[in-house]
Amino acid sequence: VAYAIYSVTGEPTTTMAQEATEFAKRQQCGFVIGFGGGSALDTAKAAAALLTNGGDLLDYLEVIGQGKPITRPSAPLIAIPTTAGSGAEVTANAVLASPEHSVKVSLRSPLMLPRRALVDPELTYPLPPSITATTGLDALTQLIEAFVSNKANPLTDGLCREGMSRVARSVRRACEQGDEPVAREDMACASLFGGLALANGKLGGVHGCAGPFGGMIPGPHGAVCARLLD
Repeated sequence: VAYAIYSVTGEPTTTMAQEATEFAKRQQCGFVIGFGGGSALDTAKAAAALLTNGGDLLDYLEVIGQGKPITRPSAPLIAIPTTAGSGAEVTANAVLASPEHSVKVSLRSPLMLPRRALVDPELTYPLPPSITATTGLDALTQLIEAFVSNKANPLTDGLCREGMSRVARSVRRACEQGDEPVAREDMACASLFGGLALANGKLGGVHGCAGPFGGMIPGPHGAVCARLLD
């Protein structure tokens, strides 16, 4: 199978999403695999959506764009997370920073949901403690927000309770022993549960603040959210 690689470094931006889309078009790609952390997965989701819907990214972005609805299903997308934090493999949006507007905004549609999510805790073994911590705090923040959301329901409550318990018993151990299988599995599950919970129960004020703050303050999304939660 012929393939081409577009690399994502740092937090995803509107420029990256547009560049990834143009790259995929030049390579005549019809299928997308997002492999990496939340940044890579969100970029992949944005590119897959733009591949089939055409137009410019700003046509569809909320807040800073025209907010037009996405009307066609995204190009087939497999999401493979290599961090345990955002749960982006099971959410139907892509969070992108716009440096010129100093804000983070979403490209959002049910048609953006990946066709498959492959969650393998062993892919997180090489993560250094700093990234394990910031992504783990991202997962915890989203679980707490979805748990206290006014859209919470019995289904999302169960996911949140289980996910918070797994973070509480395993995030420190995952930081200290990167290849400890039980801790890594707990964190991978917590991230997945957080993504499912926020997709169905919504988030709250912390992420509402993280949009503008994240656009102004450089740093991992999980670190910004955890700081606001504190």
